[in-house]
Amino acid sequence: MQAYRNCRLRVGFSGGADSTALLLLLLAWSWSPEALEAVHFDHGLRGEASKLDAVWCRQFCAELNVPFKLVELHLDECIDSAGSLEELARQRRLQWYQMQSDDRPVVLAHHAGDVRENLLLKLARGGNVSSLCSLQEIRQLGKTTFLRPLLVREKSELENYLQNCRITDWRHDASNDSNEFHRNYLRNELLKKWCGYHAPVSSGLLRSYQVLAQDADFIEACAKEKLQSLGSPLPESSPCDFWRKLHPALLARILPDYLNQLAGRDDVMLTHGMLEHFQRVLAWSPSPEKRLIELGQGCSFTLKNDILCRWHPEITLPDKQLWDYRREPEKVWGHYRVRATLLTGAVDERKIGVFCFDAGCMPGVLFLFRRSGGEKMTVWGSTEPRRVKHLLSGCSDAAGIVLVGDEKDNIYLLGNLRRSTFAPVKADTVQTLRIEVVQEA
Repeated sequence: MQAYRNCRLRVGFSGGADSTALLLLLLAWSWSPEALEAVHFDHGLRGEASKLDAVWCRQFCAELNVPFKLVELHLDECIDSAGSLEELARQRRLQWYQMQSDDRPVVLAHHAGDVRENLLLKLARGGNVSSLCSLQEIRQLGKTTFLRPLLVREKSELENYLQNCRITDWRHDASNDSNEFHRNYLRNELLKKWCGYHAPVSSGLLRSYQVLAQDADFIEACAKEKLQSLGSPLPESSPCDFWRKLHPALLARILPDYLNQLAGRDDVMLTHGMLEHFQRVLAWSPSPEKRLIELGQGCSFTLKNDILCRWHPEITLPDKQLWDYRREPEKVWGHYRVRATLLTGAVDERKIGVFCFDAGCMPGVLFLFRRSGGEKMTVWGSTEPRRVKHLLSGCSDAAGIVLVGDEKDNIYLLGNLRRSTFAPVKADTVQTLRIEVVQEA
Protein backbone atom coordinates (compact mmCIF):
# COMPACT_ATOMS: atom_id res chain seq x y z
CA MET A 1 0.00 0.00 0.00
CA GLN A 2 2.99 2.28 0.49
CA ALA A 3 3.19 3.01 -3.25
CA TYR A 4 -0.41 4.30 -3.18
CA ARG A 5 0.01 6.53 -0.10
CA ASN A 6 -0.85 9.71 -2.03
CA CYS A 7 -3.73 8.22 -4.03
CA ARG A 8 -7.42 8.75 -3.54
CA LEU A 9 -9.05 5.34 -3.09
CA ARG A 10 -12.37 3.61 -3.57
CA VAL A 11 -13.11 1.12 -0.80
CA GLY A 12 -15.51 -1.80 -1.20
CA PHE A 13 -17.69 -1.44 1.90
CA SER A 14 -20.35 -4.07 2.66
CA GLY A 15 -20.59 -3.15 6.33
CA GLY A 16 -19.32 -6.58 7.39
CA ALA A 17 -16.45 -7.00 9.83
CA ASP A 18 -13.84 -7.33 7.08
CA SER A 19 -14.66 -4.17 5.13
CA THR A 20 -15.37 -2.18 8.31
CA ALA A 21 -11.92 -3.06 9.63
CA LEU A 22 -10.40 -2.18 6.25
CA LEU A 23 -11.97 1.28 6.29
CA LEU A 24 -10.69 1.97 9.80
CA LEU A 25 -7.22 0.62 8.98
CA LEU A 26 -6.92 2.93 5.96
CA LEU A 27 -7.66 5.88 8.22
CA ALA A 28 -5.13 4.55 10.74
CA TRP A 29 -2.59 4.25 7.91
CA SER A 30 -2.85 8.04 7.41
CA TRP A 31 -5.36 8.32 4.60
CA SER A 32 -7.59 11.31 5.22
CA PRO A 33 -11.37 10.70 5.17
CA GLU A 34 -11.85 12.86 2.08
CA ALA A 35 -9.27 10.75 0.17
CA LEU A 36 -11.53 7.72 0.50
CA GLU A 37 -14.87 6.81 -1.06
CA ALA A 38 -16.75 3.93 0.54
CA VAL A 39 -18.72 2.07 -2.16
CA HIS A 40 -21.65 -0.05 -1.00
CA PHE A 41 -23.43 -2.36 -3.46
CA ASP A 42 -27.07 -3.23 -2.89
CA HIS A 43 -27.67 -6.36 -4.98
CA GLY A 44 -31.39 -6.30 -4.28
CA LEU A 45 -31.44 -9.94 -3.18
CA ARG A 46 -32.29 -9.71 0.52
CA GLY A 47 -35.19 -7.29 0.58
CA GLU A 48 -35.43 -5.13 3.69
CA ALA A 49 -32.13 -6.48 5.08
CA SER A 50 -30.27 -5.03 2.08
CA LYS A 51 -31.83 -1.62 2.66
CA LEU A 52 -30.93 -1.68 6.35
CA ASP A 53 -27.32 -2.57 5.46
CA ALA A 54 -27.14 0.50 3.19
CA VAL A 55 -28.57 2.74 5.93
CA TRP A 56 -26.05 1.45 8.48
CA CYS A 57 -23.12 1.89 6.08
CA ARG A 58 -24.13 5.42 5.18
CA GLN A 59 -24.42 6.39 8.85
CA PHE A 60 -21.09 4.75 9.74
CA CYS A 61 -19.31 6.67 6.99
CA ALA A 62 -20.97 9.91 8.02
CA GLU A 63 -19.56 9.50 11.53
CA LEU A 64 -16.09 9.07 10.02
CA ASN A 65 -16.58 11.90 7.49
CA VAL A 66 -15.82 9.41 4.72
CA PRO A 67 -17.71 10.04 1.43
CA PHE A 68 -20.26 7.28 0.78
CA LYS A 69 -21.57 5.90 -2.53
CA LEU A 70 -24.56 3.56 -2.81
CA VAL A 71 -24.75 1.49 -6.01
CA GLU A 72 -27.94 -0.48 -6.72
CA LEU A 73 -27.39 -3.48 -8.99
CA HIS A 74 -30.90 -5.05 -8.93
CA LEU A 75 -29.75 -8.66 -9.32
CA ASP A 76 -33.19 -9.75 -8.11
CA GLU A 77 -34.23 -9.39 -11.76
CA CYS A 78 -31.73 -12.14 -12.68
CA ILE A 79 -32.71 -14.78 -10.10
CA ASP A 80 -34.30 -17.06 -12.69
CA SER A 81 -31.39 -16.79 -15.14
CA ALA A 82 -28.81 -19.53 -15.61
CA GLY A 83 -25.44 -19.36 -13.91
CA SER A 84 -24.16 -18.38 -10.48
CA LEU A 85 -25.63 -15.29 -8.86
CA GLU A 86 -22.42 -14.93 -6.89
CA GLU A 87 -20.39 -14.79 -10.11
CA LEU A 88 -22.91 -12.43 -11.72
CA ALA A 89 -22.70 -10.10 -8.72
CA ARG A 90 -18.90 -10.14 -8.91
CA GLN A 91 -19.00 -9.29 -12.62
CA ARG A 92 -21.46 -6.43 -12.10
CA ARG A 93 -19.34 -4.93 -9.33
CA LEU A 94 -16.24 -5.23 -11.51
CA GLN A 95 -18.05 -3.57 -14.43
CA TRP A 96 -19.14 -0.68 -12.22
CA TYR A 97 -15.60 -0.06 -10.96
CA GLN A 98 -14.21 -0.18 -14.50
CA MET A 99 -16.83 2.23 -15.82
CA GLN A 100 -15.74 5.05 -13.50
CA SER A 101 -14.06 7.93 -15.30
CA ASP A 102 -11.09 8.41 -12.96
CA ASP A 103 -8.18 6.09 -12.22
CA ARG A 104 -8.66 5.67 -8.46
CA PRO A 105 -7.44 2.27 -7.19
CA VAL A 106 -10.08 0.03 -5.59
CA VAL A 107 -9.31 -1.46 -2.18
CA LEU A 108 -11.02 -4.73 -1.21
CA ALA A 109 -11.17 -6.54 2.13
CA HIS A 110 -10.28 -10.10 1.10
CA HIS A 111 -8.40 -11.85 3.90
CA ALA A 112 -6.56 -15.15 4.54
CA GLY A 113 -9.81 -17.11 4.79
CA ASP A 114 -10.80 -15.91 1.32
CA VAL A 115 -7.39 -17.01 0.03
CA ARG A 116 -7.96 -20.58 1.25
CA GLU A 117 -11.50 -20.72 -0.10
CA ASN A 118 -10.50 -19.30 -3.48
CA LEU A 119 -7.65 -21.81 -3.79
CA LEU A 120 -9.87 -24.83 -3.10
CA LEU A 121 -12.85 -23.62 -5.13
CA LYS A 122 -10.73 -22.91 -8.21
CA LEU A 123 -8.96 -26.25 -7.76
CA ALA A 124 -12.33 -28.03 -7.73
CA ARG A 125 -13.25 -26.26 -10.97
CA GLY A 126 -10.09 -27.37 -12.76
CA GLY A 127 -8.24 -24.05 -12.63
CA ASN A 128 -4.57 -23.59 -13.49
CA VAL A 129 -2.07 -21.99 -11.10
CA SER A 130 -2.94 -18.48 -12.26
CA SER A 131 -6.58 -19.14 -11.48
CA LEU A 132 -5.78 -20.67 -8.08
CA CYS A 133 -3.85 -17.52 -7.16
CA SER A 134 -6.22 -14.95 -8.64
CA LEU A 135 -6.52 -13.10 -5.31
CA GLN A 136 -3.42 -10.91 -5.41
CA GLU A 137 -2.33 -7.98 -3.28
CA ILE A 138 -2.08 -5.82 -6.40
CA ARG A 139 -3.90 -6.70 -9.60
CA GLN A 140 -4.51 -4.69 -12.73
CA LEU A 141 -7.71 -5.38 -14.69
CA GLY A 142 -7.89 -3.11 -17.68
CA LYS A 143 -7.34 0.44 -16.41
CA THR A 144 -8.45 -0.39 -12.87
CA THR A 145 -6.03 -1.31 -10.09
CA PHE A 146 -7.34 -3.55 -7.31
CA LEU A 147 -5.57 -3.60 -3.94
CA ARG A 148 -6.04 -6.30 -1.27
CA PRO A 149 -3.87 -5.34 1.74
CA LEU A 150 -5.46 -7.86 4.15
CA LEU A 151 -4.60 -11.16 2.44
CA VAL A 152 -2.23 -12.17 5.26
CA ARG A 153 -4.73 -11.31 8.00
CA GLU A 154 -7.15 -13.77 9.56
CA LYS A 155 -10.79 -12.83 10.00
CA SER A 156 -10.41 -13.24 13.77
CA GLU A 157 -7.64 -10.61 13.71
CA LEU A 158 -9.93 -8.16 11.96
CA GLU A 159 -12.75 -8.75 14.43
CA ASN A 160 -10.32 -8.29 17.34
CA TYR A 161 -9.16 -5.04 15.78
CA LEU A 162 -12.77 -3.80 15.69
CA GLN A 163 -13.22 -4.79 19.31
CA ASN A 164 -10.08 -2.82 20.22
CA CYS A 165 -11.58 0.15 18.38
CA ARG A 166 -14.66 -0.29 20.60
CA ILE A 167 -16.82 -1.30 17.67
CA THR A 168 -19.07 -4.25 18.41
CA ASP A 169 -21.76 -3.59 15.82
CA TRP A 170 -21.34 -4.48 12.17
CA ARG A 171 -23.54 -5.99 9.49
CA HIS A 172 -24.00 -9.73 9.00
CA ASP A 173 -25.26 -11.20 5.74
CA ALA A 174 -27.52 -14.07 6.80
CA SER A 175 -27.15 -15.72 3.40
CA ASN A 176 -23.54 -16.56 4.39
CA ASP A 177 -24.95 -19.01 6.95
CA SER A 178 -26.72 -21.11 4.32
CA ASN A 179 -24.77 -24.16 3.21
CA GLU A 180 -26.78 -24.35 0.00
CA PHE A 181 -24.01 -22.31 -1.61
CA HIS A 182 -20.75 -24.07 -2.46
CA ARG A 183 -18.50 -21.41 -0.92
CA ASN A 184 -20.49 -21.36 2.33
CA TYR A 185 -20.42 -25.17 2.62
CA LEU A 186 -16.65 -25.11 2.10
CA ARG A 187 -16.20 -22.35 4.70
CA ASN A 188 -18.73 -23.43 7.33
CA GLU A 189 -18.32 -27.20 7.13
CA LEU A 190 -15.37 -28.66 5.25
CA LEU A 191 -12.60 -26.19 6.11
CA LYS A 192 -13.70 -25.84 9.70
CA LYS A 193 -13.69 -29.62 10.24
CA TRP A 194 -10.48 -30.16 8.28
CA CYS A 195 -8.54 -27.50 10.21
CA GLY A 196 -10.02 -28.82 13.46
CA TYR A 197 -8.84 -32.33 12.61
CA HIS A 198 -5.36 -31.23 11.49
CA ALA A 199 -4.39 -27.69 12.53
CA PRO A 200 -1.45 -27.27 10.07
CA VAL A 201 -3.95 -27.34 7.17
CA SER A 202 -4.69 -23.67 7.79
CA SER A 203 -1.10 -22.44 7.41
CA GLY A 204 -0.28 -25.10 4.82
CA LEU A 205 -2.93 -23.84 2.41
CA LEU A 206 -1.59 -20.31 2.70
CA ARG A 207 1.94 -21.55 2.05
CA SER A 208 0.74 -23.49 -0.99
CA TYR A 209 -0.92 -20.33 -2.23
CA GLN A 210 2.35 -18.41 -1.97
CA VAL A 211 4.34 -21.11 -3.76
CA LEU A 212 1.77 -21.46 -6.52
CA ALA A 213 1.73 -17.69 -6.96
CA GLN A 214 5.48 -17.82 -7.63
CA ASP A 215 4.94 -20.55 -10.22
CA ALA A 216 2.16 -18.51 -11.82
CA ASP A 217 4.40 -15.41 -11.99
CA PHE A 218 7.12 -17.39 -13.76
CA ILE A 219 4.77 -18.95 -16.33
CA GLU A 220 3.05 -15.62 -17.01
CA ALA A 221 6.41 -13.91 -17.53
CA CYS A 222 7.39 -16.62 -20.03
CA ALA A 223 4.04 -16.22 -21.79
CA LYS A 224 4.45 -12.45 -22.03
CA GLU A 225 7.92 -12.82 -23.52
CA LYS A 226 6.74 -15.40 -26.05
CA LEU A 227 3.79 -13.26 -27.14
CA GLN A 228 6.12 -10.28 -27.68
CA SER A 229 8.11 -12.42 -30.11
CA LEU A 230 5.24 -12.04 -32.60
CA GLY A 231 6.19 -8.37 -32.95
CA SER A 232 5.08 -4.94 -31.84
CA PRO A 233 2.39 -3.94 -32.44
CA LEU A 234 0.88 -7.41 -32.37
CA PRO A 235 0.00 -8.62 -35.88
CA GLU A 236 -3.53 -9.75 -36.63
CA SER A 237 -2.15 -12.61 -38.74
CA SER A 238 0.24 -15.27 -37.47
CA PRO A 239 1.50 -18.65 -38.68
CA CYS A 240 -0.23 -21.69 -37.21
CA ASP A 241 3.20 -23.10 -36.46
CA PHE A 242 3.73 -20.43 -33.77
CA TRP A 243 0.68 -21.68 -31.89
CA ARG A 244 1.34 -25.39 -32.52
CA LYS A 245 4.73 -25.25 -30.80
CA LEU A 246 3.44 -23.60 -27.63
CA HIS A 247 3.34 -25.65 -24.45
CA PRO A 248 -0.32 -25.96 -23.31
CA ALA A 249 0.50 -23.94 -20.17
CA LEU A 250 1.68 -21.07 -22.36
CA LEU A 251 -1.13 -21.39 -24.89
CA ALA A 252 -3.73 -21.03 -22.12
CA ARG A 253 -2.25 -17.64 -21.24
CA ILE A 254 -0.97 -16.32 -24.56
CA LEU A 255 -4.13 -16.87 -26.62
CA PRO A 256 -6.54 -14.89 -24.38
CA ASP A 257 -3.90 -12.19 -23.85
CA TYR A 258 -3.40 -11.96 -27.61
CA LEU A 259 -7.14 -11.62 -28.20
CA ASN A 260 -7.54 -9.06 -25.41
CA GLN A 261 -4.74 -6.87 -26.77
CA LEU A 262 -5.97 -7.01 -30.35
CA ALA A 263 -9.54 -6.16 -29.35
CA GLY A 264 -8.65 -3.63 -26.66
CA ARG A 265 -10.44 -5.74 -24.06
CA ASP A 266 -9.56 -7.28 -20.70
CA ASP A 267 -12.38 -9.80 -20.24
CA VAL A 268 -11.53 -12.65 -22.63
CA MET A 269 -11.22 -15.85 -20.59
CA LEU A 270 -11.12 -19.04 -22.65
CA THR A 271 -12.46 -22.26 -21.18
CA HIS A 272 -10.70 -25.62 -21.40
CA GLY A 273 -13.15 -26.64 -24.12
CA MET A 274 -12.36 -23.54 -26.21
CA LEU A 275 -8.64 -24.22 -25.95
CA GLU A 276 -9.15 -27.86 -26.97
CA HIS A 277 -11.14 -26.70 -29.99
CA PHE A 278 -8.36 -24.30 -30.94
CA GLN A 279 -5.80 -27.11 -30.71
CA ARG A 280 -7.97 -29.32 -32.94
CA VAL A 281 -8.07 -26.51 -35.50
CA LEU A 282 -4.26 -26.33 -35.47
CA ALA A 283 -4.14 -30.01 -36.46
CA TRP A 284 -6.08 -29.40 -39.69
CA SER A 285 -4.21 -29.80 -42.95
CA PRO A 286 -3.34 -26.50 -44.68
CA SER A 287 -5.99 -25.42 -47.18
CA PRO A 288 -6.36 -22.45 -49.58
CA GLU A 289 -10.03 -22.23 -48.55
CA LYS A 290 -10.79 -19.60 -45.92
CA ARG A 291 -12.47 -21.17 -42.89
CA LEU A 292 -13.98 -19.45 -39.85
CA ILE A 293 -12.82 -20.57 -36.39
CA GLU A 294 -15.05 -19.37 -33.54
CA LEU A 295 -13.89 -19.54 -29.92
CA GLY A 296 -16.84 -17.78 -28.30
CA GLN A 297 -16.98 -14.44 -26.42
CA GLY A 298 -16.86 -12.65 -29.76
CA CYS A 299 -13.39 -14.06 -30.55
CA SER A 300 -12.87 -15.63 -33.96
CA PHE A 301 -10.16 -16.36 -36.50
CA THR A 302 -10.09 -17.20 -40.17
CA LEU A 303 -7.73 -19.95 -41.27
CA LYS A 304 -6.24 -20.04 -44.76
CA ASN A 305 -2.99 -21.59 -46.02
CA ASP A 306 -1.92 -22.34 -42.45
CA ILE A 307 -2.21 -18.66 -41.46
CA LEU A 308 -4.49 -17.56 -38.63
CA CYS A 309 -6.03 -14.13 -38.93
CA ARG A 310 -8.25 -12.38 -36.42
CA TRP A 311 -11.74 -12.12 -37.86
CA HIS A 312 -13.68 -8.88 -37.42
CA PRO A 313 -17.46 -9.39 -37.10
CA GLU A 314 -18.09 -6.47 -39.44
CA ILE A 315 -16.22 -8.24 -42.24
CA THR A 316 -18.20 -10.49 -44.59
CA LEU A 317 -18.21 -14.12 -43.50
CA PRO A 318 -15.80 -16.48 -45.31
CA ASP A 319 -17.07 -18.43 -48.29
CA LYS A 320 -17.40 -21.59 -46.20
CA GLN A 321 -17.08 -22.62 -42.58
CA LEU A 322 -16.12 -26.23 -41.94
CA TRP A 323 -18.30 -28.04 -39.39
CA ASP A 324 -16.92 -31.23 -37.86
CA TYR A 325 -20.22 -32.01 -36.18
CA ARG A 326 -18.99 -35.13 -34.40
CA ARG A 327 -16.26 -33.21 -32.54
CA GLU A 328 -18.04 -29.87 -32.33
CA PRO A 329 -21.80 -30.47 -32.03
CA GLU A 330 -22.76 -26.78 -32.05
CA LYS A 331 -21.80 -23.92 -34.39
CA VAL A 332 -22.90 -20.33 -34.83
CA TRP A 333 -23.21 -18.81 -38.29
CA GLY A 334 -24.40 -15.23 -38.46
CA HIS A 335 -27.81 -15.17 -36.79
CA TYR A 336 -28.12 -18.97 -36.89
CA ARG A 337 -27.13 -21.65 -34.40
CA VAL A 338 -26.88 -25.23 -35.65
CA ARG A 339 -26.68 -28.16 -33.26
CA ALA A 340 -25.97 -31.82 -34.10
CA THR A 341 -26.98 -34.82 -32.00
CA LEU A 342 -26.23 -38.45 -32.81
CA LEU A 343 -29.03 -40.80 -31.75
CA THR A 344 -29.12 -44.58 -31.65
CA GLY A 345 -31.53 -46.26 -34.06
CA ALA A 346 -34.04 -44.80 -36.48
CA VAL A 347 -35.43 -41.49 -35.23
CA ASP A 348 -37.52 -39.33 -37.55
CA GLU A 349 -38.54 -36.32 -35.50
CA ARG A 350 -40.95 -33.91 -37.18
CA LYS A 351 -40.56 -30.45 -35.67
CA ILE A 352 -39.93 -26.93 -36.95
CA GLY A 353 -36.20 -26.38 -37.35
CA VAL A 354 -35.33 -30.02 -36.57
CA PHE A 355 -34.16 -32.41 -39.30
CA CYS A 356 -33.09 -36.06 -39.14
CA PHE A 357 -30.70 -37.92 -41.42
CA ASP A 358 -29.29 -41.43 -41.61
CA ALA A 359 -25.87 -40.82 -40.03
CA GLY A 360 -24.33 -43.72 -41.91
CA CYS A 361 -25.06 -42.00 -45.22
CA MET A 362 -23.83 -38.56 -44.19
CA PRO A 363 -20.36 -37.13 -44.93
CA GLY A 364 -17.90 -36.94 -42.03
CA VAL A 365 -17.87 -33.13 -42.08
CA LEU A 366 -20.30 -30.52 -43.35
CA PHE A 367 -19.95 -26.87 -44.36
CA LEU A 368 -21.93 -23.76 -43.46
CA PHE A 369 -22.23 -21.07 -46.09
CA ARG A 370 -24.46 -18.37 -47.56
CA ARG A 371 -26.19 -18.30 -50.91
CA SER A 372 -24.00 -16.78 -53.61
CA GLY A 373 -26.33 -17.44 -56.57
CA GLY A 374 -27.26 -20.33 -58.82
CA GLU A 375 -27.54 -22.99 -56.08
CA LYS A 376 -30.06 -25.77 -56.55
CA MET A 377 -31.58 -28.16 -54.05
CA THR A 378 -33.91 -31.13 -54.22
CA VAL A 379 -36.13 -30.51 -51.22
CA TRP A 380 -37.97 -33.17 -49.24
CA GLY A 381 -41.16 -34.14 -51.02
CA SER A 382 -39.83 -33.25 -54.47
CA THR A 383 -38.04 -35.27 -57.15
CA GLU A 384 -36.53 -32.42 -59.15
CA PRO A 385 -33.87 -29.89 -58.10
CA ARG A 386 -35.15 -26.35 -57.59
CA ARG A 387 -33.29 -23.05 -57.42
CA VAL A 388 -32.63 -21.94 -53.87
CA LYS A 389 -33.51 -18.38 -54.91
CA HIS A 390 -37.06 -19.51 -55.69
CA LEU A 391 -37.32 -21.63 -52.54
CA LEU A 392 -36.53 -18.51 -50.49
CA SER A 393 -39.09 -16.31 -52.21
CA GLY A 394 -40.82 -14.29 -49.49
CA CYS A 395 -38.20 -15.16 -46.82
CA SER A 396 -37.27 -12.03 -44.85
CA ASP A 397 -33.70 -13.30 -44.26
CA ALA A 398 -33.05 -14.67 -47.74
CA ALA A 399 -29.65 -12.98 -48.04
CA GLY A 400 -28.38 -14.14 -44.66
CA ILE A 401 -29.88 -17.62 -44.32
CA VAL A 402 -27.43 -20.39 -43.56
CA LEU A 403 -27.03 -23.31 -45.95
CA VAL A 404 -25.62 -26.64 -44.79
CA GLY A 405 -23.85 -28.70 -47.41
CA ASP A 406 -20.87 -30.90 -48.21
CA GLU A 407 -17.57 -30.36 -49.99
CA LYS A 408 -19.23 -31.11 -53.36
CA ASP A 409 -21.71 -28.25 -52.80
CA ASN A 410 -24.64 -30.57 -52.26
CA ILE A 411 -27.14 -28.75 -50.04
CA TYR A 412 -28.64 -30.68 -47.12
CA LEU A 413 -30.42 -27.91 -45.23
CA LEU A 414 -31.86 -24.54 -46.13
CA GLY A 415 -31.70 -22.76 -42.78
CA ASN A 416 -34.46 -23.88 -40.47
CA LEU A 417 -36.93 -24.04 -43.39
CA ARG A 418 -36.29 -27.04 -45.64
CA ARG A 419 -34.20 -30.20 -45.90
CA SER A 420 -33.04 -32.16 -48.91
CA THR A 421 -33.83 -35.71 -49.94
CA PHE A 422 -30.30 -36.83 -48.99
CA ALA A 423 -29.78 -39.59 -46.39
CA PRO A 424 -33.37 -40.20 -45.30
CA VAL A 425 -33.96 -42.13 -42.08
CA LYS A 426 -35.19 -45.67 -42.82
CA ALA A 427 -36.41 -48.55 -40.71
CA ASP A 428 -32.95 -50.16 -40.73
CA THR A 429 -31.07 -46.94 -39.84
CA VAL A 430 -28.49 -47.76 -37.17
CA GLN A 431 -27.71 -44.19 -36.12
CA THR A 432 -29.61 -40.94 -36.70
CA LEU A 433 -28.04 -37.51 -37.14
CA ARG A 434 -30.45 -34.94 -35.70
CA ILE A 435 -29.69 -31.35 -36.71
CA GLU A 436 -31.49 -28.42 -35.10
CA VAL A 437 -31.29 -25.00 -36.72
CA VAL A 438 -32.32 -21.99 -34.65
CA GLN A 439 -32.53 -18.42 -35.90
CA GLU A 440 -31.52 -16.06 -33.10
CA ALA A 441 -32.50 -12.44 -32.65
